[in-house]
Amino acid sequence: MTAKLIKDESYVEEYTEDFVGNWDKLIGWDGRRKSESGFFHRLLNAYGVESVADIACGTGFHSVVLAEDGFKVTACDGSANMIERARENVEQSGVELVDTRVVDWRELHKSFGPEAFDALVCLGNAFSHLFEHESRRDALESMFKALKPGGILIIDHRNYDSILDEGYSTKHEFYYTGKGVDVRPVILNRTMCKFQYSFPNGDRHTLQLYPLRQNYMSHLLEDAGFVDVTRYGDFERPYDHYDVDFIQQVAFKPVDKTSGIKPKRKETAARKNKNLTRVVRETREYYDGAADEIYRDIWGENVHIGTFELEGESLQSAMVRSNQRIGDLMEVPRKSQVLDVGCGYGAMARFLSRRFGCRVLATNISERELEWGAELTREAGLDDLVTFEWADFHDLPYDDGIFNIYLSQEAFLHAADKQKVLDEAFRVVKPGGQIVFTDLLVRKDVSKEDRERIYERIKSPDMFDADDYREALAKSGFNVKTDADWSENVAPTYAWVRSELLRRRQEFDDRIGPELVERTANALQFWVDAANAGKIGWACFIAEKPAN
Repeated sequence: MTAKLIKDESYVEEYTEDFVGNWDKLIGWDGRRKSESGFFHRLLNAYGVESVADIACGTGFHSVVLAEDGFKVTACDGSANMIERARENVEQSGVELVDTRVVDWRELHKSFGPEAFDALVCLGNAFSHLFEHESRRDALESMFKALKPGGILIIDHRNYDSILDEGYSTKHEFYYTGKGVDVRPVILNRTMCKFQYSFPNGDRHTLQLYPLRQNYMSHLLEDAGFVDVTRYGDFERPYDHYDVDFIQQVAFKPVDKTSGIKPKRKETAARKNKNLTRVVRETREYYDGAADEIYRDIWGENVHIGTFELEGESLQSAMVRSNQRIGDLMEVPRKSQVLDVGCGYGAMARFLSRRFGCRVLATNISERELEWGAELTREAGLDDLVTFEWADFHDLPYDDGIFNIYLSQEAFLHAADKQKVLDEAFRVVKPGGQIVFTDLLVRKDVSKEDRERIYERIKSPDMFDADDYREALAKSGFNVKTDADWSENVAPTYAWVRSELLRRRQEFDDRIGPELVERTANALQFWVDAANAGKIGWACFIAEKPAN
């Protein structure tokens, strides 16, 4: 980008071909995707965004991810070397972008025209490349003009407040997740932070960046005319001011020149379908990823909430009791056809086939869970009664009215459209058949802020309370027969898993990395705290499809 001060254009020279050639090793695409957990997709999707410009696209990571999620993406950057590499990555990924070009931020509205985009994203600490206050104002003014009324701007930057006030540290979890890469400041003062990037091949490169403080960046956005500026820390809100690596600042262009009102969230049928696709993909990636190591070794073949009755008993014993408790509530004729959705490793499917002699079709979207579930079932000699298939409960590949019972344990919380899931259940169950499920609940009186934190943990756009499920079941056509609250078991379950993870910490540090172990332990503690505070519940529902 052309700039008034030489420091404003220094990054053009700093992003050499060699540095850009190493950049993807620094980013760590797989790690970055997991750490962001669909944050940008969910936010853009909530406001009906269709066209988005990735205006600091670098080597194209976010451009590719957003295009995969169905957005119409334009990619631009101030570095010609970055754009060249981005084009290569886009071609290799198989996605199509609307446009890819070198553009100065202050020329956005001239290059693409005014009111050209529903959203702009400026990510990867890129805005820190501008050193002059007026250059930042000019850039934001152009961004404002390039957005449609009601458009959304997302800018992220390092937590320079923490770096300047408390010294540099990093969790290395959310950004720059490439293995063997070292990033650290070699010069640090209130007007410049010079970072050195060291790569496993011995290459070293530096970037000079302006340390943007959180309040100052928010002020710049408001000064440019943006409204409802909201800050996230490492993709969560609320956050500790100093204990996060990166800050995401989200702002809106008012819907008109006088009101200063941001747009309302939108939910169209097309948007819901795109969101559904994203949630299914992220859930599958989670259960097929490193989480499988923890689930398989700590939870075991059961991956559900346990029902605790004896002091000091194991989660495995408590989970067997949960299965028995659910089975006691069910009526399963011997030759019944049972559909188990979100089956995990198939423990409940095997339990039902043993107890009732029924046939169970166990379905899941995790290939790894299906594979081990089938292996365990063969070893148990039950593969003549229990079979495994990949299926998404939003859109089941089965004919109408063929199952006596539809079963699910703690899977609906991951559903992007819970009403659609229950409608599908009603469709595939025979007249007179039943749906039997347990699920984690979020209580109705939980604040919006707490809800967002919970939803972020499970990568889901929504969770129901018991009343929501009663209403949704009735809307699908079911008659509720049993509605049991077993919430007192949530905290003990997650506390047991956390204690076991920490007891075996060194083992799991070696297997999946200390960062993921720490993040998982924190997430488990979050569930314990939320359950103890009455924000999270657990219930069992049994409902019947009318015989006629």
